Amino acid sequence: MSEIVITEKSIVTDLKVSDKKEALKILTDSLFEQGFIYDSFYESLISREENFPTGLEAFDIGIAIPHTEPKHVKQDSIAVAVLDKPVDFQDMVNKENTISVKIIFLLSLSQSTKHLNILKQIIDLLKEEGNLRKLSSMSNDQLYSYLVKELSTK
Repeated sequence: MSEIVITEKSIVTDLKVSDKKEALKILTDSLFEQGFIYDSFYESLISREENFPTGLEAFDIGIAIPHTEPKHVKQDSIAVAVLDKPVDFQDMVNKENTISVKIIFLLSLSQSTKHLNILKQIIDLLKEEGNLRKLSSMSNDQLYSYLVKELSTK
């Protein structure tokens, strides 16, 4: 089983975008340029996001945990963006609602067991009030170091 790769190139802070598609395109391009995903990933990701939204309200910061089918993945990886200003994602619980998302965790995973494991770890990060605010104010280097330390990528 391969490790889940988190690289500094896959972490973007203070990202200025106009909507979720632009944010997801930037993160997807980063993973593609590093050879972690196939070029079909973005289109599949957007299609999946429309049918199965990934916005989630966590305390006072919205997050999104988008992902798509394993067939679009070459190397398990995660990309993270902290946005300059939140963008709207549909709520994963009720897609009629929108969530103003500040942090995006883009998962590119080849197995559902890895998916569930990393989701649990991300949710654990969210449980502690104030943790998202801390994450959202970190520099690229700080956020990269923090995620590498806190997320088990085995």
